[in-house]
Amino acid sequence: MLYCVQNMRDGPPKTNRVATYRPAPRAQKGHTMYNRFTVDFINKQIIGTKASLNKAKYCDSDEYKELCELVEAHPRFKVVEKKVKQNKSKQTYKKLDFTFIEKYISIQTDAEKIMIEYTAVKSAAESMNRSIYPRVKRWFIERFSSTDEPFDMDKATRAIENAAAQAGAAA
Repeated sequence: MLYCVQNMRDGPPKTNRVATYRPAPRAQKGHTMYNRFTVDFINKQIIGTKASLNKAKYCDSDEYKELCELVEAHPRFKVVEKKVKQNKSKQTYKKLDFTFIEKYISIQTDAEKIMIEYTAVKSAAESMNRSIYPRVKRWFIERFSSTDEPFDMDKATRAIENAAAQAGAAA
């Protein structure tokens, strides 16, 4: 009893609290937002992400319970997977790997100088214990693209093929 009285004299127990601000997701016009699903009253749909719908497959999950509540509240609504918008204008560099980079450097006029620079960038990334590929890729694209024209993978592939054909014809 003495312990409780003494603690009450000092005030309530102090705890460390960390405040985090997380803005609530906002629903689009005509939609009601739940934690994991969106209810579209205009098109009569319950929209969920692929991850939420996969988690809702298990009957003991929170997603399942939430989806059941929504379906019970809106029995005529369809359950639909959310479509992710693809960015068509994004520049991708498929097949850009270390062997492609080394082949492309080898067909340049100052290949030895560029190869020394390439190995320096690669070893610097290794020494910093960082991911090597993203740093080398960024260096490569900056090195071989201009402000007027970005690096073109198709042109580079054709240049490598032409150089290989010329080397094969010369041999």
